[in-house]
Amino acid sequence: MIIPFFEKRILGIDLGSINTKIVEVIKKKDYFEVVNFGVIPTINFKEIASYSYILEENIARMLSEFLQASKAKTREVILSIPAPYVFSVNFLVPDIPERSLSQVIRFEAQKQVPLGLEEIELEYRYFRFEIENQPKQWLVYLIATPKSYLKRLQSITEIAKLKLVGYSSEYFNLEPYFKDRLGNFAIVDLGHSYSLLILIKNGKVIYGNKLKIRGYDFLDSVSNLTNYSEEETLDLVYKKGFRFLPEEKELQDLANNFLSNITNLIHSEIERLENSFFFKVDKIYWTGGLSILPGFKEEMLSRLSKYQQEILLPYDLFKGEKFINLKEKGTIFVHALGIVFRKLMS
Repeated sequence: MIIPFFEKRILGIDLGSINTKIVEVIKKKDYFEVVNFGVIPTINFKEIASYSYILEENIARMLSEFLQASKAKTREVILSIPAPYVFSVNFLVPDIPERSLSQVIRFEAQKQVPLGLEEIELEYRYFRFEIENQPKQWLVYLIATPKSYLKRLQSITEIAKLKLVGYSSEYFNLEPYFKDRLGNFAIVDLGHSYSLLILIKNGKVIYGNKLKIRGYDFLDSVSNLTNYSEEETLDLVYKKGFRFLPEEKELQDLANNFLSNITNLIHSEIERLENSFFFKVDKIYWTGGLSILPGFKEEMLSRLSKYQQEILLPYDLFKGEKFINLKEKGTIFVHALGIVFRKLMS
């Protein structure tokens, strides 16, 4: 008797500061297929700190409308948790037996996080940290998520008539793309209201933090110069990116200054982390909306020529003919897809 294989469907939602990315993925026998995906404009998600019920209703309504229009067949969802709403810390632990680590990490979390253990949920990674002529230690990277924030996410999904089956911090969403890969990689996720720098060593996150790089600053400077509306500014930047003509010198200067700031900050941050962790970064991976703007990749290859570089794309893990046709634009879905992969493979 042949036992039929049952497909598993799940939604992955990345609640961003300028838009929300949604994917519907089917886990088939030996691969994952993206059957629905889309980007919907959203209000600035940082406002959720106000815990406004009206805000929760607005987000839930937008999700419901999109899912109805896309004819999504599942209501099980996993959400990406934006970095501003978690605590992330690195610390060292003496060379104790590994079986005792969890207890020591929880004890240390009480000192590192300004909330009680009963108020947070913890996720962490740990590694052997060895420096020549110094005692061995454990390096711990820990994420603490306030339970009060998780209740807000639960409220959003309930209003949208979705079933919340999981969640994951942005810092860990990108691990699946480096599964079973040896090496040291820096991932730079360039966002609208903040950016992230994440270090992955041999497939696991060892460091993550926010960067003072905001796509909003570039858009705002272009808007102020041109007197364009927000919509007109977005259209211009999506079309031109960082490729302005010589006669557009003022815009060219704005782009050059913004790219110089990114270059200087990334270069200094990576050097600092290489010195702190005693290794060299093998490659920089770029992701996020800014990374797909015209001219960005070419500029970074020129300005940070010391490092190998690549746009982080999800196509090794996820199939789907229409989705693959997005090409480099697929990078904006890496968080929504990463949380799906972690859930389906757990």
